[in-house]
Amino acid sequence: MRTRGMGGRLRRAEDGGDMKRVRPIVIKIGETRVNREGMMQMLQALGVSEPGQARFKSMADTGETVMELAGRMCYQSFEIGLNPNVTKIREDSKEYFANLAKKGDGSVMEHGVLSWAFLYCSRVMTHELVRHRAGVAISQESLRYVRLRDVKLWLPDELTEDQKAQMEHAVEQTEEAYRRLDASIPWDTLPMDAKKRLTSAMRRILPDGLATHVVWSANHRALRWIIEMRTDPAAEVEIRHVFDQVAQICVRDHPMIYGDFVRTELPDGTGCWKPTLRSKV
Repeated sequence: MRTRGMGGRLRRAEDGGDMKRVRPIVIKIGETRVNREGMMQMLQALGVSEPGQARFKSMADTGETVMELAGRMCYQSFEIGLNPNVTKIREDSKEYFANLAKKGDGSVMEHGVLSWAFLYCSRVMTHELVRHRAGVAISQESLRYVRLRDVKLWLPDELTEDQKAQMEHAVEQTEEAYRRLDASIPWDTLPMDAKKRLTSAMRRILPDGLATHVVWSANHRALRWIIEMRTDPAAEVEIRHVFDQVAQICVRDHPMIYGDFVRTELPDGTGCWKPTLRSKV
C-alpha cells in the first residue's frame, strides 16, 4: 500500500520510505602488511649483514616493503657483496620503484594488495568490474540471501532533472511490483532455504541500476592498469567516478607506486589518470 506524502511524492505506508538516491562511496579497508619478525629472519638466513639489515628495519610495515623485498630477492640485491655480480644498488626506495615501472617489472607489484569497499554502486558498475579478473578478488552482496528493505540507486549527473524524474518513476513502478510480491509471501513461516529461493526469484524484476555493496581486492599491478582503463574518458561514467576516488587514495597513500600518475579533470568533474612510467601488463 502506498500513500501520498509531502509534495505529492509516493510513500510506502509499511516502511515509510521512498526509493532513495545514493552516490557510490569508496573506502580502503585493508592492505598488505609486513611481518617484521619474518622479514628479519629471512634477511639473516640469506646472510645479509647487520648494516644491510638496518636499512630494512627502518622501512614502514607496508606492502611496498614486501614488494621491494620480493624484487631484491630476484637479484640478491639487498646489499653490495651478497651477489658477486651486483656492484651497485638503488638504496632509495622511490628510485627503486620508479625503475621497476620504467623497466616493466610489473610482477613484483603483485605482492602488494589493497582491499576496498565500494558501497552504493550499481550492478551496472559491478558487471563492468568483473571483467577485470587477473589479480583481483570480489565478494558482492548476494540478492539470493539479502531481501531488500529499500531500493536505492545512483542517477548520473549528466541526466537532466526531467530525465532523472522519468527514471525514478520507472523504478518506483518496479518497486511497487516488488513490494506486492513481498507482501504476498508468508516469510515468517518459511525455512531459510525457501526464503533464499523466493528472494532469488524476486530479484529478477529489480533494475540493474540497483545500489549494491562489494568488497574488491586487487594487487598493485592490476590496480595501475585498471585505474588507467577505468578513468579513461570513454569509460562508463559510474566506474570512472569510482576509480577516480580509488586513484586519489592510491596516490595519497602509496606515492612510490602511483606517484607517476597524472590527473586530468574531465568536464563532468571526474578525473582521467595516466601513468608517465608505463609498465608492461
